[in-house]
Amino acid sequence: MEIRITPRHTDLSDDLRERTEEVVAKLLKYEPRISEVEVIFDEERRSKTPEGIVYIDRGDPVIAFGEADEFRAALHQMVDRLTSQLRRNHERSRDQQPSKLSEAYAEE
Repeated sequence: MEIRITPRHTDLSDDLRERTEEVVAKLLKYEPRISEVEVIFDEERRSKTPEGIVYIDRGDPVIAFGEADEFRAALHQMVDRLTSQLRRNHERSRDQQPSKLSEAYAEE
């Protein structure tokens, strides 16, 4: 999985970059088909907003935002939102899979 971190209108500390990589790498637990994650940090006046875009093989990208006074809090808010979306998508894909042949025969 490739992780791209882009600052927009701001400077990022090395500590924040490392923390972003650690937290984003844990998203693989919820969706193993993630090929790339892009995190864009933007700062406007007092608002700090990271945007996360998760690219999934054979799937639509998942996008989430976070907003807070500090980048760390906004990052965790964004990751929580991405996590809930990835869980929902994973549950939907499991529900749409055809049932096993043995289960189909057992129902008859």
